[in-house]
Formats: sequence, C-alpha cells, structure tokens
Amino acid sequence: MRRGALPKVPCCSRPRGLASALAALSLSIAPASGHAGGPGLAQSDLEQPKPDPGQPGGHKEQVLALYQAATRLLEAGRIAEACAMLEQGRTLDPTALNLLLRLGECLARAGRTAGAWNVFNETAAIAKSAGDPRAARAAALAAALEPRLSRMAVAVPPGSAAPGLEIRRNGVLLLPSQWGQALPVDPGTHTIEAQAPGRKRWSVVRLVPPDGAGIVIELPLLAQEPPPRPLADAPRGPRTHAPPVLPIDDRGGDAGAGRVQRVIALATGGAGLVGLGLGAVFGAEAIARRDASNRGHCDARSRCDAVGVALREDAQKAGTASTIAFSTGTAALLAAGLLLWTAPPSAAGPPSRRATATAAAGPGAFSLVVGGSY
Repeated sequence: MRRGALPKVPCCSRPRGLASALAALSLSIAPASGHAGGPGLAQSDLEQPKPDPGQPGGHKEQVLALYQAATRLLEAGRIAEACAMLEQGRTLDPTALNLLLRLGECLARAGRTAGAWNVFNETAAIAKSAGDPRAARAAALAAALEPRLSRMAVAVPPGSAAPGLEIRRNGVLLLPSQWGQALPVDPGTHTIEAQAPGRKRWSVVRLVPPDGAGIVIELPLLAQEPPPRPLADAPRGPRTHAPPVLPIDDRGGDAGAGRVQRVIALATGGAGLVGLGLGAVFGAEAIARRDASNRGHCDARSRCDAVGVALREDAQKAGTASTIAFSTGTAALLAAGLLLWTAPPSAAGPPSRRATATAAAGPGAFSLVVGGSY
C-alpha cells in the first residue's frame, strides 16, 4: 500500500465498531519513520498546485508539522493537546483530508462524539467532491460513530413561541427549523438560553450523558418584563442659579488646572484605546465566524445550510459591534488629543491657549461642554 494512502472501503460496507474503525484509521495514516515526505498527509496532498500564500491552502508545511506533532501527542495519550493542534491545522487548510481524519479520531477518543461525527461527514463531502477514495473511509467512520451520538432537542410548545423568540445552545443560535429536532451534541453540560422582546431572559444548564443518550428540554412561556418606571417631571420655573463654569486655565497662574485637563485627556484617551481594542476583538470574531461558515456550510454563491446561516448571522452581529467600537474609540482619542493640545503649560505666564468646561445637571441628566481658544 502506498504510504499516506488510506485502505479502500466498499461504499456499502460498515465497520463492526468505532474502535475497530479508528484502529484501521490509525494504521492507514500512521507515520512512517525515515521518509522525507513526513507522515499523515498523502503524497497527493503535497503535490497539488501551490495556491496563493495568503489563502488557507498555502500552509502545507505548517499543516504537515502540526499533523506530525499531534500524532506524537496522541501516541503519548495527550489527547486534548493533540485535538487543539489538529484544529489549528484545520484552520490553516480545511481540505487536508488525512489531517481531518486524524482530527475526527482525536475527537472521538476525547469523547466528543458529535464533533467527531461532524468532522467525518465534512471529510467525506470534501473527498467526494474531489473524487478522492478517502470519501468511503470517512463515511464509514461517521456511520460507525452514529449509534453512539448523544442528542438534545429543545421543544417549543405553541404557547411558548413568543414573537421574536431566540434560542441559543452554548451561545450558538438555533434556527426555528431546528426547534424540536434531536440534534447531535457532545456529552457534557450544555446551556440553553431563550429571549424575546418584552420578555425576561430564561436559561437552563443540562448534563447530556454519553453513548446514545437523548434528552428533551421544553421551553416555558417567558415571563413578561415589568413596565419601565416613568421618569420624574423636571422642576418648573426659572433656574435660581447659573451652571458652574470650571476654568481649566487661569492665565497660567494655576498649574493645577492644567494638570486636571491633562488627567481628563489621559482618561479619555484610555477609553478610546479600550474602544479600539474591543473593535479589534469583535472584528476578529466576525472574520472567524465568516471563515467557519465557508468551511463546508456555505458555497461561493452564499447558499448556506442551517449551520452556515447561524454562523453568518453571528458574523454580521460581531461586525456591527466592531464598527461601533472602532468609531467610539476613534472619537475618544481625537477628544483626548484636543484636550492635551489645549492644556496650559505648567509654568506661570500669559497662556497662548485656553480651554473651559461647563457642567450642567438636572433630574436624570448631566452634561459637560468643553470649549476653548488658541
């Protein structure tokens, strides 16, 4: 058998059990020492036309190194570390078939049966579209794993489907078409959350047992939010005193005023940096969700399955949050720069720049107006 190639499995055959199937997988893609080509990735994977380095397929050497390191970790029994390393390789090249098969094996050994089943099915689809014989092996492994899948269903009675209802499992939105469906999940604890406009948020944490267990969570009718408290009427009549005016620069004679303005500027600048940081975090999350939707869930014409639709919606929300955070952070940094530039010098003497701040307070409101001359 050529090294790196998987044994052929007839399309209609079925492994006797997951353990024997994974054992066959390990033997078929196990590393062979002393060969320069390296283990795991088939020679056909390495000899494909080289794509652009900026694209996911331009990281063959890194993917191969991650595959080799993960294989050693699996042999040492460090399964969690091996799975994390294989996930990283999958991000770099989501079409490396032997790496995907090894990832499915790793997830199955870690007890993450639903994750392994999804990886095997994804591998079968990729291999089938490429005309690769490894599609039969991946499909057989998925079929062998299916009887062990644990499943969870979120039932929504007709009286509980409030307008605008959203249900999330572990933070991932469930589409209405998925409500009431027994969906495969990894064994362990799962958090179900529900919310709707004008209703109180509801959540529950459930433990899903392994080895084919199934549980059903019935969503209750969400309780109504209490009506908002009315704001107190503003006092009538003219003001008895003018709002205070805080001089930030007293013609250079008060060095403390300049220090106050600089402190305000630094605080504003810090808030701006926080906004930019949040914008970067949300932007990275949007890119990650979009890339995840492109890995077998959405095609080039943006036609997506249920998982792809959820990932695209999450990416859009994260992108909106990123734009808002970037805009707010930029405005805060500009304001901080203006305050620093107009801050009076510490030494006494006639100032060339002057800034003032006017504060006004009322029932339920506070305003601060900054101005100056230069």
